[in-house]
Amino acid sequence: IQGVMKFVGSGRKPQPLTDKEMDRVMGRMEEVRTAPVMSDMPFQVSDVVEVIDGPFTGFVGTVDELFPEKGKVKVIVTLFGRPTVVELDCGQLKTM
Repeated sequence: IQGVMKFVGSGRKPQPLTDKEMDRVMGRMEEVRTAPVMSDMPFQVSDVVEVIDGPFTGFVGTVDELFPEKGKVKVIVTLFGRPTVVELDCGQLKTM
């Protein structure tokens, strides 16, 4: 495939990652794994919320499920006249 060789490495063989590059990648993965747990959720199941950020901005829905360990909330919004479940961050919502 044209141009892939330069992306993967020079010449005919791909170049492996250096130890320093691997440590950097693995360090970032550890940061993601050790993200703080959101123990105090500002929402409860069946709360009416408005989406204030993202592709569903302006939609109003009902909280269906909470994921405090991820800081996420499942919200049921009406899309094209049908209930649709979307998973959003807590920061993307506000209570009505």
